[in-house]
Amino acid sequence: MFGRVTLALFVACQASDGLLTYLAVSAMGPAVEGNPILATWMQLAGAGPTLLGAKLIACGCGWILYFHRTFRALALLTAIYLVGAIGPWLHILILR
Repeated sequence: MFGRVTLALFVACQASDGLLTYLAVSAMGPAVEGNPILATWMQLAGAGPTLLGAKLIACGCGWILYFHRTFRALALLTAIYLVGAIGPWLHILILR
């Protein structure tokens, strides 16, 4: 049960981060993206396709962790996303 909930929270965090990133990039441009690889791809392919691809890869990696029953690693990554990705985007978007 812990593993399923953790995977669901991880996927929800990925979706939230993708949405918040898309909103920020749409409002302020790809320069606000902290990952230079994603920022470059956003300029080449657009924010939507880039973020969809990145989040699908991340969810796939999360599923691999779930499949190998490394639930603690998945939970740690979920917490890191909440603090290191979703929190800062909310802060930036609220201040704007």
